[in-house]
Amino acid sequence: MSQFDSANQYAAEAQQRWPEQVAESNRRLARLSADEQRELFVRGDQIAQALAVAMTSGATAEADAVQELIGQHFDWVCQFWTPSRDAYVGLGEMYAADERFKARYEQIATGLAEFLKDAMRLYANAHLV
Repeated sequence: MSQFDSANQYAAEAQQRWPEQVAESNRRLARLSADEQRELFVRGDQIAQALAVAMTSGATAEADAVQELIGQHFDWVCQFWTPSRDAYVGLGEMYAADERFKARYEQIATGLAEFLKDAMRLYANAHLV
């Protein structure tokens, strides 16, 4: 299942927890056609797959190629909302701590959620304020 298929699965919870960010995300998505939205979610899946390949090939979270992919992930996230350093780190932590997100990434590759968390923290600390 792609993120596009499951995007609304947690909409009510997200609206309750982060109302301003959800409103901004909805505004940004509304500017895109249905095809552009699908392409955006496919791109997110492609980035996750590429990160899984890097991880299972032995790359570390610090590796230049991984950090380049995390930069693409950050740019992808920015299509929905623009996180601060702390927010991006928090997103990575949520990927690893929330069983729903963790299951999504673990389905792609065992250990991917923790790998993402670590790589996102490194990226955020090096590039974000």
